[in-house]
Amino acid sequence: MRANGGRPVERVEAAVWFLRFFRDPIKTMREVYRVHGPVSAVGDIVPRPGRRPRLHAFAFGPRFNEQILGHPDRFRNTGQTLRGPRESAQRRIRYGLTRMTGKKYRDQRKLILPALQRGAVESYHPQMTAIVEEFLRGWHDGQRLDLWRTMRQLSLQLSSRILFGVQDPERATRLARMIEGWGRRNFSRGVWLLPVPLPGTPYRALLDHAVRLEEEILALIDEKRRARGPARDALSRLVHAFDEEAGRMSNADLVGQTTILFGASYETMVNAITWTLFLLALHPEVLHDVTGELEAKLGGDAPSFAQLDKLPLLDAVIKESMRLLPPVPFGIRATMHGARLGHLDLRDGDRVIFSHFITHHMPEIYPDPERFLPQRWFSIRPTQYEYLPFSAGPRLCVGYIFANVAMKTILAPILQHWRIEIESGARVDPAVRVTLAPRWGLPAILHRQDHDFQASPVTGSIHAMVVLEA
Repeated sequence: MRANGGRPVERVEAAVWFLRFFRDPIKTMREVYRVHGPVSAVGDIVPRPGRRPRLHAFAFGPRFNEQILGHPDRFRNTGQTLRGPRESAQRRIRYGLTRMTGKKYRDQRKLILPALQRGAVESYHPQMTAIVEEFLRGWHDGQRLDLWRTMRQLSLQLSSRILFGVQDPERATRLARMIEGWGRRNFSRGVWLLPVPLPGTPYRALLDHAVRLEEEILALIDEKRRARGPARDALSRLVHAFDEEAGRMSNADLVGQTTILFGASYETMVNAITWTLFLLALHPEVLHDVTGELEAKLGGDAPSFAQLDKLPLLDAVIKESMRLLPPVPFGIRATMHGARLGHLDLRDGDRVIFSHFITHHMPEIYPDPERFLPQRWFSIRPTQYEYLPFSAGPRLCVGYIFANVAMKTILAPILQHWRIEIESGARVDPAVRVTLAPRWGLPAILHRQDHDFQASPVTGSIHAMVVLEA
């Protein structure tokens, strides 16, 4: 590492740091911040002859978040999936809004926003409520389940049916699993160790999977183009969107945006809801209070769209959950025109790692940062660079309104009608797979709401991130 001056470590020393980072990004970032401060850097594993080593910088805290996220013209999103060969389905699928820059990004964002703004999300809300109620009818008292996998099933239905209008459950499941499988293949060890499209290699399997996924998405897009009547889902709105300056989206644009929107809404929502239910189950007093708020204001009914903004404690609970265990704990950017971060002079192509998790756990911003204290949100007003579960700056996540509405629509009926008990002794190890999820799932037991709120003891590395009552 290099902190204040000195030469960054390279070769074997750098390889050790990279290996540690990929094994446990959060633990490594916390150690880097503790030992080396807010800015430090690592060099290349394989130095380039006659050329300055490419730097991989760590920059932590709101000051650097603002520099990085507030200036997308200097720090571009690198993407965290493999690019794929030129003109390949793999390359088209990964080229969604998060990968675009300049005019292309501005034009595409202009076309996407109307499908995800408040008015559009309000029109989706009755169907959201119906999907949640239908799903919860399958629960029964005493049922044992993996809370994380169960929330994946529910979020899959919401994302596929609301965002893309896929009403056939089998087709919705197939599309979701294809996108999920594509993401999983992108991060498999074999793909990264041998990115060569030889028959039988994991990389070739990834490229073949991308072809099938693209075909599935294009078939769905074609149906939307031929459909008559008003556009009732986000994808239909994108297919028919037009702007005098931006024009229309091409099929290639729609393929990339569909994958990104589905993956972002699905993965982020799953983990945010799972961790919120987990934290409430381990904090009985907070659970008692938020359940009381919901029962007093909703009386056991599902919330209307207007009521979602009148549940302050539920809102604070969600904010605090995403502060403690942000769905996306870090991001990576590449410099485009050089920059200076603290004492580091960065050149084109240098990488910068910033962290939502580290920022959210800074005691100077959030006293007792490892404690789950939703009440703090009634007295604090952090800036967008101090609290950034949906990123920040000009490229703030376009789906944050949809995500907030969906999370409240799911949590309100669950908390009113069910008490979720985390199995005693369960091992809870948060793991980063782009998003922050429980590595082994989250075993739980369902009870009809009886207000017998008690915390169960759990084991695992969760205790290094959160102070738990049991």
